[in-house]
Amino acid sequence: MVVPLPVVRDARRRRWTVVAVVTAVLLTAPLVVAALRPAGPARDPAALRDLVLRSGSAVYQGYAHSTGALALPDLPDLGDVAKLFATTTTMHAWYAGPVRSRVAVLTATGEQDLYRLPEADYTWDYGTRTLTELTGAPALRLPRASDLLPPDLARWILNATPGDRLDALPGRNVAGVAASGLRVVPADPDTAIGQADVWADPATGLPVRVEVTARGQHAPGLVSTFDAVEETAPVVTTPDLAPGASFTLTTAPDLSHALRALGSARLPPVLHGRPARASGLDGVALYGPGLAAFAVVRVPPEVAGAVADAATTAGGAKPALTAGNAVVLSIPPLSLAVVQPHEGGRGYLLAGLVTPEVLRAAAGELAQRSGR
Repeated sequence: MVVPLPVVRDARRRRWTVVAVVTAVLLTAPLVVAALRPAGPARDPAALRDLVLRSGSAVYQGYAHSTGALALPDLPDLGDVAKLFATTTTMHAWYAGPVRSRVAVLTATGEQDLYRLPEADYTWDYGTRTLTELTGAPALRLPRASDLLPPDLARWILNATPGDRLDALPGRNVAGVAASGLRVVPADPDTAIGQADVWADPATGLPVRVEVTARGQHAPGLVSTFDAVEETAPVVTTPDLAPGASFTLTTAPDLSHALRALGSARLPPVLHGRPARASGLDGVALYGPGLAAFAVVRVPPEVAGAVADAATTAGGAKPALTAGNAVVLSIPPLSLAVVQPHEGGRGYLLAGLVTPEVLRAAAGELAQRSGR
């Protein structure tokens, strides 16, 4: 015999069912709205690539974030750089042109701004209330948050991959922009980049989302996307000194200074079959083309030792070399290596979006060269 449930229990069930339905609607509404927004049309990938590369003058203002999954070790003097590629960075950007822009990195406690203006660059630190004018143009600067904005990252990738295979991707809507997509697949087997996906406004070429996936991986290790963007010209002027704030004047940060790499030593003209490209600095060179390039920096023994310790702690491998010691660390798609020659003296740092085998071979050649 079926016993009928009390009426009050039926009413309670209906009430909670209504609550569950309303909650589900609220939670899924943004996804539904996003799905209903129009995606961009399919575009010839070569034409879209050219349009993106010509988009350096496309103005915009909006919010973006980049998320990296590269668990870089805590390298000496490069802690902030490592965070860029290992965490989520939220930015507010105003771009009026290549030499007139402002990017604010937003944090839980404030923001740090970088102004690029025709007369000078400036930084503003909200926490210390310090406005700094940067003088000079570093020959080799450290990566900064603005390099990971979708427009900058997309143009860097496409500039580094001329002639590589391009595929069209389905369009999608990114931050209200009906964007068209392309995928670039590097042909060089030495690069650890498997593919890079770019979505851009098919009218202006402004990139709005970039995903970079390492070879052999399924999920992107680096994603940069706009959360909101307007393709209108912002007003970017010289920052005023806020009441009570301090002002400083300093030289622009230089990677060679951070690593104390300057010296009279010359690096080999060829490593692992790849000719060196001039960097403009003694003790610093780039080898190879495009995404298969790697950098070599000659550093003091104490810097090489500190990096070797950090790379070993992070799980780096120690290949057997005949004329020195090396630690090779792979954090796909990035590989790092440090070489300490048996004869002592300066060591070498190597880094690039290449397979660890490439750096292992180059490390062996550098150690042998030092032993001559």
